Amino acid sequence: MAIDIPRENKDKDTTVAPKSSSFEKPTAPQGNQKISLEESLEQRRKNAVLLAGKYTAAKRHMELFCVGSFAVLFSISFYRLCSWYAVKNVWVLLCSNILAMGLADFFSGIVHWAADTWGTLDTPMFGATFIRSFREHHLEPVAMTRHDFVETNGDNCLTVLFLLAFTAFLPFRENNTYDLFLFSLVLMLSLWVMLTNQIHKWSHCRKVPTLVTLLQDYNIILSRKDHNKHHQIPFDRNYCITNGWLNPWLTSIGFWRRTEEVITALTGAIPRADDKIWTSY
Repeated sequence: MAIDIPRENKDKDTTVAPKSSSFEKPTAPQGNQKISLEESLEQRRKNAVLLAGKYTAAKRHMELFCVGSFAVLFSISFYRLCSWYAVKNVWVLLCSNILAMGLADFFSGIVHWAADTWGTLDTPMFGATFIRSFREHHLEPVAMTRHDFVETNGDNCLTVLFLLAFTAFLPFRENNTYDLFLFSLVLMLSLWVMLTNQIHKWSHCRKVPTLVTLLQDYNIILSRKDHNKHHQIPFDRNYCITNGWLNPWLTSIGFWRRTEEVITALTGAIPRADDKIWTSY
């Protein structure tokens, strides 16, 4: 079971992460080496500090830009949708939203699985930005509850900007049900993808707003109970984190395991090899 690092330990930490361009990796326990709980907590704390220290100013600026761009493009798109709205179209909007929630859940699973399972912190483009945060999260799951809105949602905003550019500026045919469905689907998919990490954050919070609790209890968004299943070493299940609807089905057909077997057969890469180095204590 993953161990949450006590907040007070992190707050008191004064360790400075290395400033080198390449990431220093921790040394995993060798063979049957036995370590105490205190040693395990201390090593995991050091690993978490090392990873957290790689959150750079450039990454922060990128997240600010992405959140701002999302707000502008979504506002334009939502205005267009409202101008298109009519009572007779409610069923179109409802169906497109439900489909968008399912797609967002699947996409969240793909991204989560890929970042947890493959690559290292030195992977070009993605290692120092995206993979780093996933490694840190397995070491200290509750750390994300202390992240602000920008750090929590900046990366997800980035992934949907091209979709919002599509809904904000491309022409659509008025009074056309197909165009309305497509427009609504893309817009709501963008919204749910953007909200995914916020929903993920709520699943780790001890206290959340009453409305959020209600949505979790009715499985409209990811619940704490469902997500806790993922935080069991070796972190190889329940990757979908928007609402978790697809987790039981994907697990029942062995989707992730079979996909990993294919990739290993083709490339020789070992699933979660890098993650194991960071979390083996």
